[in-house]
Amino acid sequence: MSESLEVFFSPDGPLSSVLDSYCYRDSQIEMALDIEKAFDTGTMAVIEAGTGTGKSFAYLVPAIRRLMSDRFAKVIVATSTITLQKQLFEKDIPLLVSAMNFNENIAILYGRSNYACIRRFKELEEQPSLIEDGQLKKFSSWIKSTATGEKTDLGDRRLVDFFQNVCSDENDCKGRKCPYINECFYYKARNDALKARLVVTNHHIFLIDGKHRQECSIDFSENAILPSYDYAILDEAHHLDAEATEILSRNYCFDDLKAVLDFLTKKDARLFDLSLIEYLSKYEKSQGIGKEALSRIRDLRKASQSFDERLTVILSNFPGSEVLLTPEAFQLVRPVLQQAEALAKDIADLYVVLSTMIDKEVAEEDAQHAQNLFRQAEVLLFLSDNLRDMIRFSDFENQIPYAQRSNGARYELKISPMNVGEMMKTIFYDNLKSIVFCSATLSVSKSFEYFKSEIGLDDRSIVEGSFESPFLYKKNLMLLLPLDGKQYRNEASQDYITYTSSVITEAISHSGGGALVLFTSKKMLEEVFYIVKENLKDHEIYCQGISGSRNTLLNMFKKNVDSSLFATSSFWEGVDAPGNTLRLVVIVKLPFTVPTTPIYQARCRHLDEKGTSSFMSITVPEAAIKLKQGLGRLIRSEEDRGVVLILDNRILAKNYGRTLLSSLPECYVPEDCTLSNIASKIENFLY
Repeated sequence: MSESLEVFFSPDGPLSSVLDSYCYRDSQIEMALDIEKAFDTGTMAVIEAGTGTGKSFAYLVPAIRRLMSDRFAKVIVATSTITLQKQLFEKDIPLLVSAMNFNENIAILYGRSNYACIRRFKELEEQPSLIEDGQLKKFSSWIKSTATGEKTDLGDRRLVDFFQNVCSDENDCKGRKCPYINECFYYKARNDALKARLVVTNHHIFLIDGKHRQECSIDFSENAILPSYDYAILDEAHHLDAEATEILSRNYCFDDLKAVLDFLTKKDARLFDLSLIEYLSKYEKSQGIGKEALSRIRDLRKASQSFDERLTVILSNFPGSEVLLTPEAFQLVRPVLQQAEALAKDIADLYVVLSTMIDKEVAEEDAQHAQNLFRQAEVLLFLSDNLRDMIRFSDFENQIPYAQRSNGARYELKISPMNVGEMMKTIFYDNLKSIVFCSATLSVSKSFEYFKSEIGLDDRSIVEGSFESPFLYKKNLMLLLPLDGKQYRNEASQDYITYTSSVITEAISHSGGGALVLFTSKKMLEEVFYIVKENLKDHEIYCQGISGSRNTLLNMFKKNVDSSLFATSSFWEGVDAPGNTLRLVVIVKLPFTVPTTPIYQARCRHLDEKGTSSFMSITVPEAAIKLKQGLGRLIRSEEDRGVVLILDNRILAKNYGRTLLSSLPECYVPEDCTLSNIASKIENFLY
């Protein structure tokens, strides 16, 4: 492009010609300039852009400009949610393509299970007794009309559960031998992505692709799960540490092993009612090796079951569903882990048998079956290695061993990184030209140090940009901090419930509803909900976990403008209800992470042992970001106006309260707020 970024974003520039009601914003141009600077200098960028900045355009425009100026460049844009993925691909990018005359391939890629498999659906059609006939007819109509086969395009939400029966599955895929390969939704989406120069995906695929490249020594100049690429933009980057921790963890669990063994031994009508091993035995290297594999599987089932039962008995003595395996806890678990040494060897031995089972050229129609066999063998090796690493674990400095209960009573053994930074450096930072991290909530007290430390950017020269929302928070958002409010204390939680129930009742009564009441505890959520609901019988109040699913609750809340919604966890972000629908946000308790999760415990313990306060280094910054997310639910447009009420007086009474408050956008804070005048302040401000 010949024109500058300033010209492109100007009131009479190309963007204004394709965007209705275009609003010129200095912060949007400055953000775009920072990103272009990072691309030009080959550095990383950390950008915080408040609601209304227009950050999607601010990072997409430099990305497309880079593609236009460098015909060899490729860019990956990754988000945390499918909703934002679709918005970028279906709304924002088409507008920019038109404004910038960009005619290169652009693609969107979801995880494989988000695409329907035509073959699996056809097989279900032949067995209609397995499902409700009405579901089959509705899905049949949809799959014939859809161009993408994406789960997100299902018009009938009742078909989402049905979708699990027909989604694309790597273990059940015939690949190029599938009769529907030319119609396959997943292969089409992936092929489109491999040919594209701009791909919109999600953090999960971005991280999985990077991990796969590292494990298989695939350079970023080659195609892998994602195509080759040089630049990445990670939106909603405040989720990245948690997502990277999960992806970069290793695990062993009985259910994963059982799934592999079942896949290898289940009878399949497509294989003439033989198991995969029995069917492929006709290609075996030496006579009887298939029978040996089946015999080993029978023994392995017994051994793994025995180990799982002993492990469950020992771990059940620890409180909670997750157990951090500290050096002390390891000593209590080690007796059963010694039994696992033999189990790990048995799993590895089965891998050897399966990986060397076939020694003849496989017929074309059986190539995919052979590939499935080898793929399952690789999973066995993965499980064996992980189990053996858990048994011999000693690196408490850099890794976190723990056990997590899943599927009722069973436990999964996991090893997670103490800090994802080193792995992020090795996989991404040392191999890509530039990565842009952006979100509306990355800074703490106007500093990015916490985020940079989390993801390993603390020792790098980076471009930093912080852009406040253009919305008039000082005028349109009132933050109420009652001077005589109560401080939350675990030992006095019942007293706190009585206090919060009374204040919430009064606040909702004088706001006329339109309230989102945010909790950090499900127990407190339900107790307060029933009290307030009884106090306000004329008000419509919904409660997470009681009144319906998340989507149902949001739809009801938006539809009924004077209703109120009591919620926890996921509702602290992702709630978009502009206008009068949401005019009051009540934060019941400061959102400190409860130190019960193993990863959180281990990271806090690690810092404390080094003489660093984990509370100030992890707990307070996390709470500051979450508090900012909760407050961000309220002002979503220039016309929005509302009140945030924080009931937990620790924000005023404790020294760390200054850090929390300085992390929030500047808004109107009455200095004379007390419990006695909250009602009048809410009513006067809103009406």
